[in-house]
Amino acid sequence: MDTDRQGSHAASRSRTLTGHVAQDRLGLYSDNHPDYKRIADLVRLSKADLSKLAGVAKSSVRFDANIPVPMAERLREIANIANLVAEFFDGDVQKVGLWFELPNPILGNISPRNMIRAGRYKRLINYILDAREAEAAAPPRNAVPA
Repeated sequence: MDTDRQGSHAASRSRTLTGHVAQDRLGLYSDNHPDYKRIADLVRLSKADLSKLAGVAKSSVRFDANIPVPMAERLREIANIANLVAEFFDGDVQKVGLWFELPNPILGNISPRNMIRAGRYKRLINYILDAREAEAAAPPRNAVPA
């Protein structure tokens, strides 16, 4: 196992069982059902993007009760990522949307949206969880050093 994978593996072992599951701060769910269209719109994913992510024909991309299972799974994962990011932005949907659009230096100047489009959402969620843990471990911003 290379050192990058060892570090990632060690970090994931220290996480709680449910630490990767976010509350719905962005209203992406209604009565515990995902609003798949709203999720796709937030991240600005096209039908072609969704088709590629889910491995389904572009003509199969839909947002109703007959949504293809792989597409529903990817969109639920993306909704979770968006809600985790919303924790940093106090639920501000515009800031979360902008975060997905802008190139991120920590991600190699690639936007989170493009990482998702490239199928690298697992790497993206690990980055978010690492940042979340680092922020939780850091002293409060207004704390006076001893």
